[in-house]
Amino acid sequence: MSAPSTSSRQGRLLLGGISICALAIVGVAWSFTTHEQVLFVNALDTSVMVTAGGEQFSLSANEHRVRPMPIGPLDVDVRSGEATLAHETVFVTDEGGLFVYNVLGAAPLYVATVRYERDDAPVSSSEPSTLVVAGTPFLRAGRIDYVLTDPPQRIEMRKEDGRYTTRLHLGQAPGGWASSYGWLMTNHQTAKAARLAEDVWRALPETPGAENAAFVSRMVLAREEGLLASLAMTRARRDAQPDNADAQRAWMYDMRRAGRNDEVRAYYQAQLERHPDSVVMAVMLARAEPEPAGTERLEALVRGHPGELLPRRALAVRYARLQRWADALPLLDAMEQGDPDYSRYQETHAEVLVALGRRAEAARRLSERLLQASSEKEPPDLEDVQLYAKLVGHASQDGKENSAMRQLVAWAQKDRPEGQVARWLAASLGQPPDADASRTAPDDAVATAVRVLLALAEEPEFAARASAHVDFLAFRHVGTEAGMLLAAEFERLGDAALAVRMLDVSGVDLGYGELRDVLSGKLPVEALTTLDWGERAALHLVLARQLDARGANSKAAYARVKKELLLPGAVAIALEHWDRPKPSGAVAGGTVP
Repeated sequence: MSAPSTSSRQGRLLLGGISICALAIVGVAWSFTTHEQVLFVNALDTSVMVTAGGEQFSLSANEHRVRPMPIGPLDVDVRSGEATLAHETVFVTDEGGLFVYNVLGAAPLYVATVRYERDDAPVSSSEPSTLVVAGTPFLRAGRIDYVLTDPPQRIEMRKEDGRYTTRLHLGQAPGGWASSYGWLMTNHQTAKAARLAEDVWRALPETPGAENAAFVSRMVLAREEGLLASLAMTRARRDAQPDNADAQRAWMYDMRRAGRNDEVRAYYQAQLERHPDSVVMAVMLARAEPEPAGTERLEALVRGHPGELLPRRALAVRYARLQRWADALPLLDAMEQGDPDYSRYQETHAEVLVALGRRAEAARRLSERLLQASSEKEPPDLEDVQLYAKLVGHASQDGKENSAMRQLVAWAQKDRPEGQVARWLAASLGQPPDADASRTAPDDAVATAVRVLLALAEEPEFAARASAHVDFLAFRHVGTEAGMLLAAEFERLGDAALAVRMLDVSGVDLGYGELRDVLSGKLPVEALTTLDWGERAALHLVLARQLDARGANSKAAYARVKKELLLPGAVAIALEHWDRPKPSGAVAGGTVP
């Protein structure tokens, strides 16, 4: 007896299998048509938990991963422990390609065009294009050939590719959020930089440098928006951080720019009466008080609070600005040994040693400190290398005797355009730049500073044209001594608007009204205890030039300027290169911005 036929059952099973496969294929196709690939990048130094598109997954510090996400509005929640770093809704479109979710916009991402060419192709002079997308939390990157991986040096090219072909590379620079912040500030995307720094600081308040970066970017942004906006920002920070000396000084600086010094003194007097034990308020009041009351208050604070660093710092600087070199030196020596913020005062320390006839010792101590710190941690700041060049009096790297300069310049050069640091150092000392030094990009802050310094070595009129549109970031590399010199000289020449601008972009701690009073003889330079010796020398030089313009005897005035020149810089450059004014009937200080 034969077994019953199974053909109908097999047919049904076969049809069922085909149906299941078809459904699976349709499901996969539907998934691809309703989802897009999203790259999640975490450049923070902490792991995060991401919830998006119905999924939850973790990203370790400096990790990334690609996940399919549904097209349409996408709710993204990012947490670190109990803290919410971000909670926002982004929109994934159906345009295809790669989408990128950059946590807090912190990763220094960029999209670069990689060019490949046949061996027989003529050499191309065109540079590959690069688009920086740092600081942007979410974007559509489009078709990317190489995602966060180094592109190959060579590829196999097809005949239809022709002689050239390109690929797109999504890359990530090292340095995390700090690199993104630096990129944004350098490229004048101040609002985006401020948002990034504030987001990092708010989400991860222990992140080194985040608070200061947020403040600096907000200050630059407020300056771009005007003095009232800047005052509002610094006043809010003053009230929010009463024990933060930097926050207090920033507000004092803006009030000085607004010509409201009396209000500052009254404010700190009232605060000290309300909080008599506040060291910060007492130090701030001492900064605002005239002499000798300010110094006497600081001396009493140091005696009464021997363990507090803030009064000692303030008193050391005050002694230096009063030419009490011998009194300043032991305080600065002690700060060098144990003050974590000593680097902010090492220029004052060097000036004191120079004034006491110990210039070689100052150069040796600074170079040893910079070389040791640079070999252990970060490369030296440009301004630190510049200070060393001023102490030795040149920027030469030739010969065995200049090995320290050579090493410092090499470390400071790092990823900068070739020859940039050496060219900047030479310009800041008034020395002709090396003809073979590479010229840097025109939008580079250091290159802009070089142009201003080279123009400064010509005449004030050249400097006026070069500095008219320079911003705060570039002028950091020009320096406050040059800013004071140009502001005073432009005011003497009758260009009040440019004088005000120089005071603003250089960060000199002097209001325009005070500058006018100095040039009109109402306010002695010695009364300005917030100015360092280079800035004072700049004012005295312009006062000497004012005597020249009036046909008066300026010999003693120039002698005073030369005596005040502790280190080479903008004033020394002007003394050597600027023609002395001829007598005229112009009245200094007679203009209004």
